[in-house]
Amino acid sequence: MILPALTEAVSPFFRPIKYSLFPPLGLATLAGYLSEEDEVSLQDEHVERLELDDDEPELVVIQVYITSARRAYDLADHYRARGAYVALGGLHVTSLPAEAAAHADSIFLGPGEDIWPQFLADFRRGQPKPVYRSQVRTLEALPPIRRDLIKRHLYLVPNSIVVSRGCPHTCDFCYKEAFFAGGKGFYTQRVDAALAEIARLPGRHLYFLDDHLFGDVRFAEALFEGMRGLRRVWQAAGTVSSVLKPALLEKAVAAGLRSLFVGFETLNPRPCAPRARSRTSTAITTRRCGGCTAWASW
Repeated sequence: MILPALTEAVSPFFRPIKYSLFPPLGLATLAGYLSEEDEVSLQDEHVERLELDDDEPELVVIQVYITSARRAYDLADHYRARGAYVALGGLHVTSLPAEAAAHADSIFLGPGEDIWPQFLADFRRGQPKPVYRSQVRTLEALPPIRRDLIKRHLYLVPNSIVVSRGCPHTCDFCYKEAFFAGGKGFYTQRVDAALAEIARLPGRHLYFLDDHLFGDVRFAEALFEGMRGLRRVWQAAGTVSSVLKPALLEKAVAAGLRSLFVGFETLNPRPCAPRARSRTSTAITTRRCGGCTAWASW
């Protein structure tokens, strides 16, 4: 399993420290579906040099972002020439499937929790399909993340965690609208499963990489209540609207929240779409899509 480096992550003209913040949880999550008999390695080019002359792998899985697509395709072509079966997935593959398909034996469109197990079953039977498109959106049967594959010492924030997928808002500038097309755009783990994953992480500090940890209020309240008394210190991302719910924010602080990332797409007071409406109640006027506060997580 490979996460190719973004161009700027390995360039001497950029600061690479940003790209060694968090480990590749997406690939480590997919690895959790493998059997105990499977031999698997996870390589993150942002923090290590790839071993391209290793033993002949049966299967190579590459996660593709738009800024790493060229590198991902080079790696895919390299391993296909050596006889490996290559599977590509991620945001860029979902955006340009025809382009990605030219470099892969199988491609994955959308989230992988439902289609990756299906692919594994097909692959073991010797009948993998060229395209797998996500339809069922659930984290009910999500296995524990293969954190043993993560080289913790190479990351500044190894204790990262994701307990939901997507976002409840439908801002037109956001990639999630395309990535989660064809099914639910926002869903969470069970609270007990999320707390169990938190318990697996050593130390006190956590970083929630969820696009909107406060997106499901009932889930967030139950999660924060379950975290009370754990003496955890954590950070997360949310929207302006989540900050304007004092009771929810206070519960998060009582559970250990110390900083909340809130991004602004624009401060333009004009709505960005005909269906948008502005109803801000704060001193800062923000653009809204579909009635929600516009935000960005990148």
